[in-house]
Amino acid sequence: MKERILKIMDREGLTPSKFAESIGIQRSAMSHIISGRNNPSLDVLIKILERYTYIDSDWLLFGKGEMERKHSSTQPDLFTNTSINPPDVQVVPEYRKEMRVEIPSNSHEHPVIEQITYPERLSKNVTKIMIFYSDNTFETFTPEKGKKE
Repeated sequence: MKERILKIMDREGLTPSKFAESIGIQRSAMSHIISGRNNPSLDVLIKILERYTYIDSDWLLFGKGEMERKHSSTQPDLFTNTSINPPDVQVVPEYRKEMRVEIPSNSHEHPVIEQITYPERLSKNVTKIMIFYSDNTFETFTPEKGKKE
C-alpha cells in the first residue's frame, strides 16, 4: 500500500509533507507510513480517497485494477460523497424497537409515544425529547423533575 501512496504523491508532484497537509494528517504520520514503520489507518485511506477523487478505492486498498477509477454509475463508490440512492427513491426512516410512534389522523394532535422499559436502562433518565415535523418546525419536551410515571 505504501508503494501506491508513493505513486499518488509522484503523480501529484507532492513531497510527503505537502501530501500529509493536503489530506489533513500530521507530517509525522505520513513519515511513518512512507518509512514502513506504520501501515496507513482506515482514516488516512478515507482522507486520501476524499481528497483525490479520481483514485480507485480497489486499487488503493487491494492493488487491483488501475489507479484512476472508471466513471461508472452502476458501481457506487463508498468513499465519495455521492448519493447511492437514486433521487426518486424515498428513504425509509430507521425502525427503533425502543419506541413506537403513532401519528393520529388529525395532524393537529401530538403523536402518542409508547415507552418500552429495558432492565439495563433503569438507571438512565430521559432529559429531553425533540420532535421534528416535515414543515421544519420542532417541539421540545422536558420531563418534570421528581415526577415518575
